[in-house]
Amino acid sequence: MDKLRIAIIGCRNMGQKHLKTLRENFADIADVVGILNSTPESSAQRAAELCVPYFTDIDEINKNKVDAAIVSTPASTHAAIGEKLLLRGIPCLIEKPLATTLDGCEKLISAAKSGKSLIVTGHTENYNPAVIRLKKELHSPIVCIRGIRTSRNATNITGISVIQELMIHDLAIVYSLLGNDLAKFTVNKRPDLGWENHAIVKMKYKNGASVELEALRENREVERFMDINDNDGNIFHIDFMERRLLKNGQILTEGGNSLQNELADFIDCVKNGGTPQVETREAMNILKLCLHLESEIK
Repeated sequence: MDKLRIAIIGCRNMGQKHLKTLRENFADIADVVGILNSTPESSAQRAAELCVPYFTDIDEINKNKVDAAIVSTPASTHAAIGEKLLLRGIPCLIEKPLATTLDGCEKLISAAKSGKSLIVTGHTENYNPAVIRLKKELHSPIVCIRGIRTSRNATNITGISVIQELMIHDLAIVYSLLGNDLAKFTVNKRPDLGWENHAIVKMKYKNGASVELEALRENREVERFMDINDNDGNIFHIDFMERRLLKNGQILTEGGNSLQNELADFIDCVKNGGTPQVETREAMNILKLCLHLESEIK
């Protein structure tokens, strides 16, 4: 295969990051052959700003023009857009969450099967070098996990709770470590904030492990870390912003590029038929966990 021809659907914040990372790290093996936003005018304007070709309609995107696509549109559109592309046999990297409903996830899985294609879900923190190293260092059962993730962007106009918008990053990691054998949970928030801006989740697993996660949108200093205690008395600390892992205070790894790792996995899957690091059913189960937790607030 020559250079992989990639289309980016939704080239705003995350889509632009994909474009930048592809240009800086994969220029020898991949080309962005076009972007597509919600309207032809928006696509043309954004393409001119980023010096990249553009499509005017999703129906232009087919196997004759592209080898793969990145879907970084609003989450509520993932299922509809992804289904169209997958049915055409176009492999897709779909940003998290895979969809906003379980039915949407099933449609994507069915479309990938019908189109003999594949899905990689953009759970970027699962590609974080610190998280990857953590999984190699854990040799005994987890006793407890505590994490916090904040964002200065206090304006959430999606109407989706902070659990699915922000906490999902940490829930994806917790799921990869503890699975879905959840015994009980509680969900709370600060009384002065809505569910779209704050949530504290406490979970107890059947194996005895406990988890406490907080997600907050507020104009304050950003915090993004996770502490993991294992049964041998080890304390692991992940600083997500620095991609740093400490074990009992000693730095094991830091730095690296999570998005670059994610795109490398996607390109490898497309070119060589590999298995995604976050498989589609796992992405669906992560959404299922989010929806289960959100059921408490509805």
